[in-house]
Amino acid sequence: MADDLLGIEVVSSDSGTAVTVAPTGEIDSVSAPVLRSALVSCLRPPCTQVIVNLTGVTFLNSAGLTVLAEAHRLARADGIELAVRGGGRAVRRPLQITGLWELMAVPAS
Repeated sequence: MADDLLGIEVVSSDSGTAVTVAPTGEIDSVSAPVLRSALVSCLRPPCTQVIVNLTGVTFLNSAGLTVLAEAHRLARADGIELAVRGGGRAVRRPLQITGLWELMAVPAS
């Protein structure tokens, strides 16, 4: 059922060193394990960077925040950069309140 609530597109660069993970839908306690699985599967060599594009996410609760924080911790331990970008107010606000936005947001260029 969680797969029906959250779609995830994973796109690797040609070299495989950069991966973009783009979930769409709601990230809550039911669908967060799907996101966790997708992120953890990306955190292995030769990957050096994972970007989580939250543009298609319409809802993000504490379960989703926990998954993002855990993935960031795992990535950092392995020398992999994990960052988030995009997302509307309903997604960015929880990230900002918890401090995860400042920790993981892709800098504006």
